[in-house]
Amino acid sequence: MKLMTHLIDIISPIYQDLLKSCERRKISVNLDVQDLTIGIADPEPTEKFLRTEIRRALRNCTAGDKITLSESDNADFIKLSVKNSGRHTLLADEKAKLIAAGYEVRARFGYDTIVSLKIAR
Repeated sequence: MKLMTHLIDIISPIYQDLLKSCERRKISVNLDVQDLTIGIADPEPTEKFLRTEIRRALRNCTAGDKITLSESDNADFIKLSVKNSGRHTLLADEKAKLIAAGYEVRARFGYDTIVSLKIAR
């Protein structure tokens, strides 16, 4: 039987790196996670998602913007999101690729960009 990795074990090192990057660039960071003890059976896709989407958010943000990592869950799935208030939105082909990869994407010019990953329980 494989042990579950807790969400905190995945997010903590990534969040610490994000804080350092954002402090230098004067970008606000928000962590909106309800339960850091949630078990993740396969941590690799979750870690890859967070690192990739945080890099994208950092590219889109400038001083004064905000990046939020959030989690919500229900009986069926855990939803992790990376939200940024950067002035640049995703290009249509970027958005299409993310949706094709199974991510939820909300990106409109003038609004926040949110990319989410749903993980089945």
